[in-house]
Amino acid sequence: MLKEFEHLPEGLLECRAQELMAFLEGPALIHLPGLRPEPLFVSVLLHGNEDTGWEAVRALLRDYADRPLPRALSILIGNVEAAAAGRRRLDGQPDYNRVWAGGDSPEARMMSGVIGRMRERGVFAAIDIHNNTGLNPHYACINRRERAFFHLARLFSRTVVYFTQPEGVASLAMSTICPSVTVECGKVGQGRGTEHARELVEAALHLDHFPEIDVPAHDIDLFHTVAPVKVPEAVDVGFGEPEAQLHFPEDLDRLNFRELPAGTLLAEVNDAGVRLEAWDEAGRDAFDEYFELRDG
Repeated sequence: MLKEFEHLPEGLLECRAQELMAFLEGPALIHLPGLRPEPLFVSVLLHGNEDTGWEAVRALLRDYADRPLPRALSILIGNVEAAAAGRRRLDGQPDYNRVWAGGDSPEARMMSGVIGRMRERGVFAAIDIHNNTGLNPHYACINRRERAFFHLARLFSRTVVYFTQPEGVASLAMSTICPSVTVECGKVGQGRGTEHARELVEAALHLDHFPEIDVPAHDIDLFHTVAPVKVPEAVDVGFGEPEAQLHFPEDLDRLNFRELPAGTLLAEVNDAGVRLEAWDEAGRDAFDEYFELRDG
């Protein structure tokens, strides 16, 4: 599935995310030389409708068209087929950011190959660039609470999220061979998100090494994802739609990254058998630890 290049294909930087499928015909791993040989690995478009990473890489490489990169750079361009359709993934496709833990699917084998290639090249660090929905600060996610990971995350934001689930994400897989981070750059189409991602990649390219001192505690707001929460697939869900089985406030995202007092209303249910699913890091049902269902 994967095309691999040791150079920048001519005309690639003229393509927007929606045009990459026609140009590349599939995912691509591109290796570019730099003054320091150990490459920075940057993955973009693992979700086809999140194009900030690709726009940031385009902007950076245009700036370095006539000068060498400070460090070698390896770029994984992911789900270009979904990008052409403006979708996270196509029907029948796995999520490209859930297949990095191994498996028999072509996509899982492809990502295992990418990890192997980057290990061979002595990868310096890894950055996976994403967008999200709703009202959020720009934030970084790490999968190991280690010094180099904190330094890499802090290059992007003082807001840092530590998580260990789900297992199949790129940053978790890359964390076994180098410091890695996922960065969330706000909503698609926001210029500041592209600029911020580009600044991060350039800063990481300029790093000679990670500092041997800890990031001061007062320089980071560290959050821990203790329990991913999901709506059961069979449940009719709505935002600002009181007739739905499970009804969230339309402006639920105003609560993001805020400490909430006990008793904060998160949703209303119109069916006594409906509730959210919450599972802790060990896979145990954690609903009762964090939520209460009372009077609907």
